[in-house]
Amino acid sequence: MAKISISLPDELVNYLDQKVENKSIFIASILQQWRQQEAEELAQAFLAVDELELGWTD
Repeated sequence: MAKISISLPDELVNYLDQKVENKSIFIASILQQWRQQEAEELAQAFLAVDELELGWTD
């Protein structure tokens, strides 16, 4: 797995240190949720285009 680095403001890092046991797992979870939301929004966009009946076929 590739490694990446991110920079966060000190106050956010302090907050995470207080609230989160494993920052890496927490950040990975947020990114997975974002990816899922993006996929759902893309599916909704495809449905909207399909409803416009632009003459496209299967």
